[in-house]
Amino acid sequence: MLPLLFAFIILVCPGKWAWPISRLEGARSDGEIRENWGKFGIFLIVNFLASLIFASLSWFGAVQKQRFPEVWNMQVTGIRHEMQWTTHETRHETYYTGSGENRKSHTRTIHYTQKHGPYWYKTDEYNDESLIGEGEYNHWKSVWANESQTGMHKGSSAGFESIDGPIFACRWPGTFETIFPETSIRKYVNKIRVSHSVLKWGEATKEQMVKYPRPADKGNPSPVISYGPGVGGNDLLYLQRVNASLGRRHEIHAILVLFGKDVGRQVVEEVLTAWQGPNKNELVTFASLDGQTIRWVEVHSWMDNTTIHATLRDALMGQPFTAKRYGELLRQHVPKLWQRKHFTPINAYLRVSINPLWIWLAFGLTVVCGIVSYIVIERKSGGSGKT
Repeated sequence: MLPLLFAFIILVCPGKWAWPISRLEGARSDGEIRENWGKFGIFLIVNFLASLIFASLSWFGAVQKQRFPEVWNMQVTGIRHEMQWTTHETRHETYYTGSGENRKSHTRTIHYTQKHGPYWYKTDEYNDESLIGEGEYNHWKSVWANESQTGMHKGSSAGFESIDGPIFACRWPGTFETIFPETSIRKYVNKIRVSHSVLKWGEATKEQMVKYPRPADKGNPSPVISYGPGVGGNDLLYLQRVNASLGRRHEIHAILVLFGKDVGRQVVEEVLTAWQGPNKNELVTFASLDGQTIRWVEVHSWMDNTTIHATLRDALMGQPFTAKRYGELLRQHVPKLWQRKHFTPINAYLRVSINPLWIWLAFGLTVVCGIVSYIVIERKSGGSGKT
């Protein structure tokens, strides 16, 4: 609306600021009328596009509070090693001869040998490829034990020596014990979390948020969050493999939050208040341990059908705690009982307030753009449209 309002003001504004588009409105000649129409059209297009951009950027900034990071679990399905190879490359170079009036520029072609690699890559279940280090490649090469040559970079050079680069690859053998777990942090929209009218969790204090930060917000993809008892390296790798094996198919990130023996159940409410509930793909098991004895267990998620909550709680209580038992329960029950919460139908009906500062920012930028574009167009035209 602002570009149209500005354009109307320019057309009807009396005096030297107007761009009259007919003789009745003050134009002096057909040439001036055409010029004013041109300036008017440029002004309208520039300001319409600018206001659209400003509004879009402000809207994007305003809705960021509805977007939250979550952990995606997946498996690495293959690794690849490209040995170093060379290629014959050329570049053009400008040089000068002579000086003063006799100075001339020339162009020559430079031939050189470019080295490439070595490179090591991993490919996950989503076919996303990323670089890894030589040590990581060699570790999983020894675990999978099926490396083979799959190709060759044919080398060339600008001189007499060129290097061919063989390509080697390994594939995941398909067993749980050889899973190469991988994670990534991605964002999703959760209007419920920022819509206090429907949210069951209270307002978190700064102390709670500092003490119990949301793991994904800190880039922490671990399946275990410990506030006392720890989980050893082999057990942690086991639980990472459990998440990796379930992650892509069932869209889940299982988290085990551990507390010491002197911590009561009220801590669960504190953590969930600080988190404002789990993420949509999180199945969170809270447990208090006294050695290997489980004192209490609570399970939380966004699921409507909470059968899996009771199933995990009942199976863990009264049994000595081990990471393997917890992981086996996840592998047994998640495929049958877990269904990630989909917020799309709910998000369509929820309205989250936007900070007025974003609206005023878009308004201010549009006004500034209108003033600046008017001045620039006037100066470029030499101000001939003034009456």
